[in-house]
Amino acid sequence: MATEEKRSLTAREAAVKMLMEVCKDKQFSHVIKAKYLDKIEEKRERALATRLFEGSLERMIELDYIIDSFSKTPVRKMKPVIAAILRMTVYQLRFMDKIPDGAACNEAVKLAKKYGFAGLSGFVNGVARSVARAEEITYPKKEEDIRSYLSVKYSMPAMIVDQMIEQYGEETTETVFSDFLETESCVTVRCMTHSTDVEKLKFELQQADVTVEEGFYSKEALRLFGMDAPERLPMFSDGAFYIQDESSMQAVLAAGLSGNESVLDLCAAPGGKSVMAADILLSRGTGTVTACDVTDAKVKLINENKSRCRVENLITRRADATVFRKDDAEKFDVVLADVPCSGLGIIGKKPDIKLFMTTEQEKELCVLQKAILKNAVQYVKPGGVLVFSTCTLNKEENMGGYEFLKTECDMIPESLEPFLHSELWGGTAKEGYVQMIPGIHKTDGFFVSRFRKKA
Repeated sequence: MATEEKRSLTAREAAVKMLMEVCKDKQFSHVIKAKYLDKIEEKRERALATRLFEGSLERMIELDYIIDSFSKTPVRKMKPVIAAILRMTVYQLRFMDKIPDGAACNEAVKLAKKYGFAGLSGFVNGVARSVARAEEITYPKKEEDIRSYLSVKYSMPAMIVDQMIEQYGEETTETVFSDFLETESCVTVRCMTHSTDVEKLKFELQQADVTVEEGFYSKEALRLFGMDAPERLPMFSDGAFYIQDESSMQAVLAAGLSGNESVLDLCAAPGGKSVMAADILLSRGTGTVTACDVTDAKVKLINENKSRCRVENLITRRADATVFRKDDAEKFDVVLADVPCSGLGIIGKKPDIKLFMTTEQEKELCVLQKAILKNAVQYVKPGGVLVFSTCTLNKEENMGGYEFLKTECDMIPESLEPFLHSELWGGTAKEGYVQMIPGIHKTDGFFVSRFRKKA
């Protein structure tokens, strides 16, 4: 009999394994998907495994609330494999109408037995069928307990709920959380303008039966619909486009590159901003980008994207951004500092972020960010530009870094209005920063600021 590693996994088997590795072992969801989805031979099974895994992660707090409503044993006290099976099963029962309830419950029982818990198969069956029979679930009422309501309805940890309400208010918080749960199948890409043009790329994508729409805020951006794996398109292999959200593009546009600049990207992996900057410079004549990150594995990722996109003016280097490099002092016209952050702006794409982030980690990140920014300032030539950005919504990280650069590093904020689309200005662009907010802007949550070093 073939071993499990050699045979193709079923969608539900893969989903349970992936959920356990994220919830029990705290592995990153995108890493786990790459590990297990290749073991599923059939395309439909791969799609089902992806939906079950991502949906269960995204709705986990709500799923646990439902399970706890019908189980004498709370989810937090269950065996990890039983918790994973029940979460995946309840997700099917509540959010996947095309799967018969009986089939979902039967498969849950089979999985419990398969993974050595035959003695708990009756418990799994009982909880699953109780949920299936329930006509409706009683949720916390918004007018009675807004905190619990937002936490359960949008599957958001209480810590993030409290922080968002304090910083943005209840209405914006619910708008953001609702947007995180949107399931529109859209991938945003950026055309590599030094080797092709937007109209040509759009035509080629349409010829490959891809539904294509223009981006909202960047003329080189295209939105692809119904594509579960745009990496398999020949245009991707040929380096005609790079997969990148429009929010991330704004950090490079904020630099205002005109050609012939020397650019340093301090925390570059996987290389989206570095590749974009290198492409802009090639399109405008000349200029170089030095892309750095802390590990060989991260530098390898940048090199792979450099090679595929054919940007030979991109130089890669392994370097720790918290360690000052004297040789780089005042060497660069532009420094991009997209620093490590809590990632709360991209929860819609990486729902595992919300499961493990703590206020202590956020505070540690603020310290790390300032250490990197202090070095970044020293790499900018007199009169040069520093772009500080994050993919979080936390004001302590974003405005904390902004004020640090302004007051403690003597950097001068510059208006972003000449560089970014007017719909992103938000009343703060003149002051040198913008905060993109999911549900309000058609992007991930992202913070971008621009500073000039005194000449």
